[in-house]
Amino acid sequence: MIPRYRHISALLLTAVTGSLWPLTALAEGDNSGAAGYLAQLIGGLVLVIGAIVVLGWVLRRTQGGLNRGSQVIEIVAARSVGARERLVLVQVGDEQVLVGVAPSGMRTLHTMREPATAPAGETPDFSSALKRAVTRRGVSGERGQS
Repeated sequence: MIPRYRHISALLLTAVTGSLWPLTALAEGDNSGAAGYLAQLIGGLVLVIGAIVVLGWVLRRTQGGLNRGSQVIEIVAARSVGARERLVLVQVGDEQVLVGVAPSGMRTLHTMREPATAPAGETPDFSSALKRAVTRRGVSGERGQS
């Protein structure tokens, strides 16, 4: 094990067990009570932080697992139409609702009884859009230098 990691792992192990032996070895004189107090303080802090991390992980896992598969409302598509305005197509059961979202609020623009379908073409993804933008910029940059 690398010495730096050995030191960190020894410190964490001793902090969790509550007996920081390097500090107690240094404080064998008059201040042995201070080292014990420091060991308790650091050990308690490590336990509380560890409990917060573990509980956050458990909460995230249980909330995600409960709602999956039982969604009645689904966002089908979203399109930005301004700096802070968007159109959102929401699937609710068998109907689709077109909603306008703006800083002032949300409004239902249209309700469709029959769901709208996307064209059978290729769906654009970020990687292909990035490649197109880079090749266009490379071609225009070469023309400007000639």
